[in-house]
Amino acid sequence: MKDLSVSILWVWLGDFVKIAELRLSDLQTFVVRLQRIVLRAHTPLVLLLNIFLTAFSFCLALGLRFDFELNQKFTFEYVGIPLIVLCIVRAIAYSYYELNRGYWRYVSTNEAVRIVKAHALSSLLFAAAVGIIRIPGFPRSLVFLEFALSILFAMGARLLVRLCCEKYLSKASQDGGEVRDIVVVGAGVSGHLLIKTLHGIPNTKYRPVALFDDTAPLRGSAIHGVPIVGPTSELSEFLEHNPRVGAVIVAIPVISTIKLQEIEKVCANYHLPLKRLQSFEDIACNEHIEPQSPRTIEQVLSRETDVEHEDDIRTLIVGKRVLVTGAGGSIGSELVRQLITFAPSQIVLVDKCEYNLFSIQQELRGDKSDVKKIYSLATIQDKDRMNRIFSEYRPQMVFHAAAYKHVPLLEANCYEAFQNNIVGTRILLEVSRRYGAERFVLISTDKAVDPSSVMGCTKRIAELMVGNSDGLPAEEVTVNGMNGSGAKGEKARGMSTAVVRFGNVINSAGSVIPVFKKQILSGGPITVTHPEMERYFMSIREAVRLVLTAGTLGDKGEVYLLDMGNPIKIVDVAKKLLALYGRRDIPIVYTGLRPGEKLTESLYSSSELRTNSQFRKVFIVRGRKPQRLDVFEWVSAVREQLPHLNDLQVEAVIRTYVSNSENVEAEGLPEVARVSDEVAARVANA
Repeated sequence: MKDLSVSILWVWLGDFVKIAELRLSDLQTFVVRLQRIVLRAHTPLVLLLNIFLTAFSFCLALGLRFDFELNQKFTFEYVGIPLIVLCIVRAIAYSYYELNRGYWRYVSTNEAVRIVKAHALSSLLFAAAVGIIRIPGFPRSLVFLEFALSILFAMGARLLVRLCCEKYLSKASQDGGEVRDIVVVGAGVSGHLLIKTLHGIPNTKYRPVALFDDTAPLRGSAIHGVPIVGPTSELSEFLEHNPRVGAVIVAIPVISTIKLQEIEKVCANYHLPLKRLQSFEDIACNEHIEPQSPRTIEQVLSRETDVEHEDDIRTLIVGKRVLVTGAGGSIGSELVRQLITFAPSQIVLVDKCEYNLFSIQQELRGDKSDVKKIYSLATIQDKDRMNRIFSEYRPQMVFHAAAYKHVPLLEANCYEAFQNNIVGTRILLEVSRRYGAERFVLISTDKAVDPSSVMGCTKRIAELMVGNSDGLPAEEVTVNGMNGSGAKGEKARGMSTAVVRFGNVINSAGSVIPVFKKQILSGGPITVTHPEMERYFMSIREAVRLVLTAGTLGDKGEVYLLDMGNPIKIVDVAKKLLALYGRRDIPIVYTGLRPGEKLTESLYSSSELRTNSQFRKVFIVRGRKPQRLDVFEWVSAVREQLPHLNDLQVEAVIRTYVSNSENVEAEGLPEVARVSDEVAARVANA
């Protein structure tokens, strides 16, 4: 009998243990079900809890005020009526500040401020109501005591719920699967929000264990309990001693390409995935839901955006009247966008393409700045039209981005190349000086260096004109006997000039990269002219920033260029684009050099000398030999002969002049009076 009793006892104990294990294993399920019930009746439940906390704080305040001796004063008139009034005004205040809708697990400082406001308002209303009712012997200090206690309980209850959700629920969910330790690079706003989010997500499989940041004052501190170990240079050493780390997340929205490549190399050495966190602001404010590649072509080509010299540029541009030619093109439109941020008084946007001008106009409609914008549909070849624009708006700064740039197309259209790139530039220089412009900046190209194409030759001649703008004939800088400064018969005041040379601008209209993208999207093949062809590349943003920087430095037509690193082979650009799009099945086909193209480009010729400027990465190019000073007379002479010339003759004249200009010696410069005769002779020989 005794043995039977012991056996039954052991069975009962076994069943009890199983039941206990079952209950413990189902605890998370119970919490989830309870959470669903709470969500269904969330607002009424929160309202009841708020009323309960208010009643509790009132009763506690009353007890503290009278040392919990309430035998005689515990009446409905003394306790019940004030409590009902307080709960009503507190409920009204909570509804007004929308405190019945928020989830306590996500309580923040914003909600804490609203709680203080709600309690202050309700306490004032409660005090007024008690004063009107006139309850005998009701202590006024009870209002202040209840106010303090109710805030303490309201915030304490919410923080307790948040603490339990972050600690218990996240731990309970992590018990169901493997948790990966992660390292976060960047202790700024994005890093703070990332760690806060990971701590608050109940089903996360990531646990941040360390932060790395190059900001020295942050080292040794912690964010949400995660220590800031040190700078990114110590990441490799940390991973060496922490083999449990499963991933590295970069929480820096704007990070230099060099720094990112260093982190990628460290992760590759330890076979760890590297993830990049997009800016929370970009995620929240991005209105265009489009599939985007994780890396841009600018990042693939290792082109950083140089955003220095802002103070110098702002000092130059703020409050000025600015004119931009080619304002609807790739460079011109970006130039306008950046100019607006420096607060000029007005911008005149000049473009002869109706669609381009319309596009930039539509884009700028959302601009809320005080910058006045004038949209002028005009060509720089029309001198009368340019005179009217400059006469009406009197620009103080001129940025000349309008030009024909397509090399093979201009080889077959030399007449238009001369008219637009050379005559148009001369007209713009003339009217700029005539109407008192202070600065003139020409956007040129590396194809102007030892040019082999008609396009490069026209841009080189444009550079010569800007560099010798003081040589404009005197009669060209007066209008009805009045010069730019308004003094009759006097010479127009000097105009500072500068030239900026670009390499290939990434994603600009007519560049190779948009062509490659279209070929990839259409299924290929990608066409490359030659396997050894290489070019310098720069982003549109840094190209335009160089233009603005040159505007602060230029004085006498100096040529400025950017430290563009090493040239990149076009075939390598095609391969990187294929990798970016994940298309390794598309072939690359070589088509041969086109008319006017060179295998390599240079930023300055052997007859030029590159020197440093006062700004980092910006250089000045000066000629080693004296330049020909007859460029304006030569242009005038060719214009006289232009109606009688075909494209081949125009090409011959342009190439001959540039060739002679590059080989000119200090002595023996041709006299101005002989220029027209030289042009006529070249035309006859052509």
